[in-house]
Amino acid sequence: MNLSITHKRVIDFLVNTNKPIFLTGKAGTGKTTFLHYIKNNITKNMAVVAPTAIAALNAGGVTINSFFQIPFGPLIPNTSGEIYNAEKVSRMSPDKAKLLASLQLLIIDEISMVRADTIDRIDSILKIVKGSSRPFGGVQLLMIGDLYQLPPVYQNDWPVLKAFYTSPYFFNGLIFNTFPVLSFELTEVFRQSDPTFVQILNSIRNADINASLLGILNKQYNPDLAPDTLSDYITLSTHNSSVSKINESRLENLKGELLIYKATVAGDFPKEAYPAEPELRIKTGAQIIFIKNDSSGKKQYYNGRAAKIIAASENSIQVRFLDDGSEFEVVPETWENVKYALNESDGKIAESNNGSFTQYPIKLAWAITIHKSQGLTFDKAVIDVEAAFASGQSYVALSRCRTLEGLVLKAPVKAENIITDGRIITFMQETTSKHDKQEILKTAKLEHEYEVVADLFNFSSIQQEWRLLSSMIDYSDYSDKMILLTLFKEVEEILGNQIKKVADKFLQKEFSALIVEKPLKMQMGFLVRLKQAAVYFKPKIEDLINCIQKLLTFPLEKNLDPDFFSIYNQLMSHLKGKLRGLQVDLTTSDLNELLTAITEAGISYHPVYQLKTERPAQIKEIVNPLLLQEILTWRVDTGTKRGIADYLVLSDQLCVSIAAKSPRSLSELAQIKGVGAGKATELGDDFVKIIRNYLGENDLFA
Repeated sequence: MNLSITHKRVIDFLVNTNKPIFLTGKAGTGKTTFLHYIKNNITKNMAVVAPTAIAALNAGGVTINSFFQIPFGPLIPNTSGEIYNAEKVSRMSPDKAKLLASLQLLIIDEISMVRADTIDRIDSILKIVKGSSRPFGGVQLLMIGDLYQLPPVYQNDWPVLKAFYTSPYFFNGLIFNTFPVLSFELTEVFRQSDPTFVQILNSIRNADINASLLGILNKQYNPDLAPDTLSDYITLSTHNSSVSKINESRLENLKGELLIYKATVAGDFPKEAYPAEPELRIKTGAQIIFIKNDSSGKKQYYNGRAAKIIAASENSIQVRFLDDGSEFEVVPETWENVKYALNESDGKIAESNNGSFTQYPIKLAWAITIHKSQGLTFDKAVIDVEAAFASGQSYVALSRCRTLEGLVLKAPVKAENIITDGRIITFMQETTSKHDKQEILKTAKLEHEYEVVADLFNFSSIQQEWRLLSSMIDYSDYSDKMILLTLFKEVEEILGNQIKKVADKFLQKEFSALIVEKPLKMQMGFLVRLKQAAVYFKPKIEDLINCIQKLLTFPLEKNLDPDFFSIYNQLMSHLKGKLRGLQVDLTTSDLNELLTAITEAGISYHPVYQLKTERPAQIKEIVNPLLLQEILTWRVDTGTKRGIADYLVLSDQLCVSIAAKSPRSLSELAQIKGVGAGKATELGDDFVKIIRNYLGENDLFA
């Protein structure tokens, strides 16, 4: 593929920034070709999705609804600003969660058919699985399509959605209010070469066609044409009913045997994604089009090439192409149902074949719907847009033709047949206006670097996950309620005061002093302070992980929400990611190493789905309970003097261990697991004296 300046600039943004990109262009400008180039040449972990099964198949991807497990119907956006507040977390499998968490680039094809509420739901899901409050959880979006073509289906859901959105189009997703899309337009048209026809199509696309151009177009209407002269033309119509009527009538009128070819379906291949007829019905003389490009690489046919069947038998179909009269024996083609999976050994997203559909790559084509014609190219077509009812229908139909001469109008095109939503025109005028893309690129590269670093020290989503998790435990009738609440307080203290509050202050102080025009590698003082901050935060996060893990030791089987373990695993995975990210020294490593480390930590985390059977020591099992009581009293007094919670002076488990070991010196105290020399020195001789006094009394009355 020969790359234009626009192609190269889009690639630069995809490789070096996190900006959401909208790649548009008129029909025939090679958007799909460029999509496949990106798939083969960009090394980011990516997935390709599309709004419909057929569009996903053509793009070599999967549907949006299946990939993100999004239900059909109106999707109420989360307007609270908190990731987990307004919606229930979907119950996705651990493999799916890991797959989404490792995603770096999401490509959405046929974006014109994607609604705003779908975009906002994708944003919410990615924030959840990534544990990040950044837009789309830090995943970059590449949205490809032509808004002047087919619109999203929204009419039934609009009474609900209009309370939240100004339009149903993707660009009115709420997330884009604060995270604007950067647009690129491909302008070179490969399908049509006639400048007059291109001018007519552009005018229809923008809904500003004048009488002169409309007059030139309507010269293609000739009511006196004999039906025989149109025998090798394909009719494009707005409605399924008229298309079916034409095809069935023409097939029935043909003499000869009706042959039926059944498709072979293997593995998982949903019916709604069938790319061809499961039962192909043809006769010799039938007009067909190919619905797939030649996979052999010989380019003997392409998606949309028309032909007539000249011979057919049980195991053979012979056709003659309408454009050059050459003959060809059709062979079955196989379509694969792509599935994305995460390779845990290298952390890369890989495509796999989940199922296959094998059939002759042709369909009856005396007529097809305008909707089904999107993406196809014809040399001869009869266009019927008299009943056009949706934005972009007339443009899609007319732009399928290579030349104006190969186009026949079933009725004159009137101004009212050209429907283009004014909101689309306004958006396109604003978003494709001239900006200095090179300057935006320079700024976006720097922003991306600092956003990744800031995200590492942002614990807002971690705090929200913890609050959601703790709300999933019903402890109202739990016997050890106070012990559980004490654990909650300990987590809140470590997470809220020792981690998040400190991290927020650190970010505010450090980023306010940064020279943001300089690359991260040139801010050595800042990088050194990041390294010092990591020394502080790593043990705090380890303490937090240990505290949260204690939840599993409580017999709470009957007290847990069904989604408890899903959120628990997300939280622990994100904490492990933070911990691993803080171990990366940015004075010697680059940003990709940091991102890879965080992703790998999430992948390597092993989820849990049940509580531990082992129970912590009960009071009756404690050695020297009277000494333990004295230590607990001392702990309360010390915590009061220091102005901190008593459990932060010494944990319950350490108090139990110290009472059992009864150390008589600081050195003996230091040897107890979990204490160490530093903690022993901090506790001091006065603490050891409590133990010695207790032992002295016991010796006296032995």
